Amino acid sequence: MEKDKVLIFGNGQIGNFYNSYFAEQNIKSEITRADITDIKQVQKTIQKYNPTVVINTAAKTNLEWCGKNRLEAFNVNVLGADNIAQVCDEEKIYFIHFSSGCIFESKDENDEKNENSEPSPAAFYSWTKVWAEQLIQSNKSKNFRFLILRPRQPVSSQASHKNMLMKLLTFVNFVDTPNAGTVLEDLMDWTLKILETKPTGILHAANQGWTTPYQIGLMLKKYILPNLEVNKITKKELDKITPNRRVDTILNVDKLKNMGVEIKPYKERLKEIIKSLGENIRKADKEFLKQELEKTAIFSKTRTKVNSEWKELIK
Repeated sequence: MEKDKVLIFGNGQIGNFYNSYFAEQNIKSEITRADITDIKQVQKTIQKYNPTVVINTAAKTNLEWCGKNRLEAFNVNVLGADNIAQVCDEEKIYFIHFSSGCIFESKDENDEKNENSEPSPAAFYSWTKVWAEQLIQSNKSKNFRFLILRPRQPVSSQASHKNMLMKLLTFVNFVDTPNAGTVLEDLMDWTLKILETKPTGILHAANQGWTTPYQIGLMLKKYILPNLEVNKITKKELDKITPNRRVDTILNVDKLKNMGVEIKPYKERLKEIIKSLGENIRKADKEFLKQELEKTAIFSKTRTKVNSEWKELIK
């Protein structure tokens, strides 16, 4: 069977992860910086590259930014996503769109949300993800093949300011509330299976089980930053110091599991990924690492108290 040719919209963490992974798998792929709010530009880009698969990872994802810039966030996250969907429908191209698990809020660790659960957005960003899902499924041909993926708090072993684990290395306060998570290295392998079978509809893309930010903080302290201050705070205390309320989400991944992919436990994979992140940090060019950590700290200051211990990583 001929291998797919993949066009990726979005030059962020997941888009670049895909591009590197596909290169390793000898799958042709390319990232485009095309303006997805311009449907003519989207159409021109897709027709020029002539892909068999289009993946949309392009989005405005900062909760605070989206709350302050609602029109632009709507144009990119909702209308832009549907622009790509429309062109893929017209060109008969398989379309994978990245939504988010944060459209749900779980009451506790037993309150799993499946693909058919009713969304309960708590921030404007989350609303844009819900609206995009609805629009992508509206006014398309009956033969339109699309898959909406819902990851949750992506993490990886990359020493990047876009990696949530790097952000947590700059934190002081951590809540001990259950959350699902997606290890990007595992998402890559799941995507290979997706490309083989090309399922349609909605699919939760997260590892099995859950952990808490506090437990992650303790692992970061143990394996990367021994002097990291890990203070446990309540959810009410967190809500007081963050401009936008954060949700806790547990995702049911039975549908992904039934596709025959191996879904490793989140806690087990986090330990492995954090150890690998520590190795990558120690091996990284100091100037590069300094820039990434400084970007991380600047972002973290917009939503929480930042520690000073992270600077030890660049000594």
